[in-house]
Amino acid sequence: MTLPAEVAEVLDGRRLWCVVGGDCLDVLPAIPGRSIDSTIQDPPYEAEAHTLQRRIKSADAPGSTDGDKGRGVRFEPVTFEPMTDPLRRATGLEVARLTKRWMLTFCQVEASHKWAAAIVDGGGRYRRTNVWIKPDGQPQLNGLEPAQGYESICLCHSPSAMHWNGGGRMGVYSHCTAKADGERVHDTPKPIPLMVELVELFTDPDEVVLDPFAGSGTTGVACLRTGRRFIGIEKDERCAAIARERLEAESQGLTLRAARAGQLPMFPVGP
Repeated sequence: MTLPAEVAEVLDGRRLWCVVGGDCLDVLPAIPGRSIDSTIQDPPYEAEAHTLQRRIKSADAPGSTDGDKGRGVRFEPVTFEPMTDPLRRATGLEVARLTKRWMLTFCQVEASHKWAAAIVDGGGRYRRTNVWIKPDGQPQLNGLEPAQGYESICLCHSPSAMHWNGGGRMGVYSHCTAKADGERVHDTPKPIPLMVELVELFTDPDEVVLDPFAGSGTTGVACLRTGRRFIGIEKDERCAAIARERLEAESQGLTLRAARAGQLPMFPVGP
């Protein structure tokens, strides 16, 4: 695949953002090495996590497991495929090749060392694993064991000198989960305040941020709100279209919900 024109325009500063539809493993090899300032990616989690992430409290739970019967719990699988070892390794190698600075990967704790290994094999350096604490995380609805109240962020860096904007603070970020408030248009969205914090800590204004698994574009929203450029890649064309719609609204100072309701921007963009 040749370099998409919209990606080239973000890299050279002619546009602020783009979302490319397609498999990231088809798109990433076309991007020049060390042309991305930082990568902040939220890839699919492992196969077992897909069921756990969609355990939903319900008065009617015909799909409950034996341990959950009578407790109002049902399971709904997410709509995208789980992470595989070949996909992780290929993505990790490409991200390490492309990225000048930080590489952040959301993952379950059991997979952090796997992401670190893939990026290190590509020439990156593993630094440590940070955590996103969820104060409103879902409890363990069957009551048989502790709930999982956090997600991990595998933190790697290129061989170049490191800096970030957080001083000596801990790599712990506490934010409530994204709620179904009209902006939740994906199965597993990250909250905007969390992504804004990460973008501000690990990147600088006007830098280019890459997300090879862009989903509904939350990382791109955070980039636009903080003056960074954004390149997203999304395999699911429905999600890619939503991400484009969302970022177009954001570029006019609107939320997706406001734009869909027909609200006009307070300060019109363009001629």
